[in-house]
Amino acid sequence: MNKILLALALTLIAFSSSSATNRYDMVAKEYEQFALKANVVEGAKMQGVCLVQLKELTFKKKNEFDPISEWVNYRSVSLLEQYSPCEVLIMLEVANDMIRDEKQ
Repeated sequence: MNKILLALALTLIAFSSSSATNRYDMVAKEYEQFALKANVVEGAKMQGVCLVQLKELTFKKKNEFDPISEWVNYRSVSLLEQYSPCEVLIMLEVANDMIRDEKQ
């Protein structure tokens, strides 16, 4: 499971970094003095990948009602107001796994 998520994340980074970076690069070139440093851009990319993973976690079962996924979705909105997307992803993965383990 972790290998699949890692492969998906790397794929998303590869595809998204080429198009999104190009758009950001255009803006950064125009406003060079205010452009973000490379490590900040990489951090933003990582947060974007975490947002995608959060959405994947939320909609595990697309064809049927899943109360756990609904709860995760509801909690993610309020948690994103307080924490970074990657922190929220970690919290909700743990919570999701624990709840699903209890149900089995």
